[in-house]
Amino acid sequence: MDLLKKLSVIASIAIACPAADFGYFSKHDAGQEVFSFLSSFDSPRNAALEKSASALPTTDPSIVQLNPAAVLIAEGKKRVAEAHWQTGEFASNQGTLSYTTQYQKFILQFSYNWISYGSITGYDEYGQETGKEYKPFSQLTTATVTYPMKHIRVGATLKFASDKLTGESGDQTALAAAFDWGLTWMSDSKNYGISFVARDFGAMIRGYVKKDADDSYPLSQTFAFGGFLKPRSVPRLTLFAETDFPRYAEPDLNLGAEYALGEFFRIRAGFTRTWLDLSRDIKELASSSSRPDESNEARVFSLGLGYTSDLFGFDYAFSYLAESMGYEHRLGLRIEF
Repeated sequence: MDLLKKLSVIASIAIACPAADFGYFSKHDAGQEVFSFLSSFDSPRNAALEKSASALPTTDPSIVQLNPAAVLIAEGKKRVAEAHWQTGEFASNQGTLSYTTQYQKFILQFSYNWISYGSITGYDEYGQETGKEYKPFSQLTTATVTYPMKHIRVGATLKFASDKLTGESGDQTALAAAFDWGLTWMSDSKNYGISFVARDFGAMIRGYVKKDADDSYPLSQTFAFGGFLKPRSVPRLTLFAETDFPRYAEPDLNLGAEYALGEFFRIRAGFTRTWLDLSRDIKELASSSSRPDESNEARVFSLGLGYTSDLFGFDYAFSYLAESMGYEHRLGLRIEF
């Protein structure tokens, strides 16, 4: 009966939260999403698997970016300090610092994330250079709590973000607040499981312009369903899949695979594509015609390598960007103690 009560409470929360989310954040105009950079702080592992691994609990603390319910602390450890950094076409300097600890049965995590876009030349309404240079800078601070149970884990994350664009008179640093919540279920065999996640439910609380009369634009407000499978025939292999449904963008299909090379090393690969692009690709193949090389997602596929020991872990990811936009590299290091 106790288990039934717990399941009933969790199910009630899972049903009530979406209704409360949409009821509180009442913007319904597509195209008004702001602070889209919140979803770009991908760790090397998450990027290599193309955000498909939200259903599998892991000791990699950066999993809370995908699902706040999926973080673990290794047996015999009490704290994890983690840092990862990336560079590429969209940012000259982007990274994350996080600290994860355990309090009684709860797992707590705090993180700071930043993006420096480098120097950007200003242009006027006629496309002429103004002679001014700007250095946009974005920041994100998060606090996460996770409660693990035997088969089910629940978690939530509070987010506070700032976004500075120009710094000119009349402009100001925009602010936003949001929250994520997640739920995972894993079988007795731990060979398969599923997840349900809500990400970036929130709104801008201060606009970019001081005299802006309406600065309550919403964030991405994304729901995601994920799963993982460890085939019995290939016990070292883990397969991942997730489909997400942003309120203001096209839904995605994310696929990933991780293979254990012995006890310490992991190799990873991931693929992402919007459902709209996939349908267009299928139509193109069926009609034997071609269309412009376009995509609704910045990345197409990623590859990665991970090393984990009793003391520390190291991760690397390489991502190929769509439409010949270049590449991204990510490095991550975590220490468990």
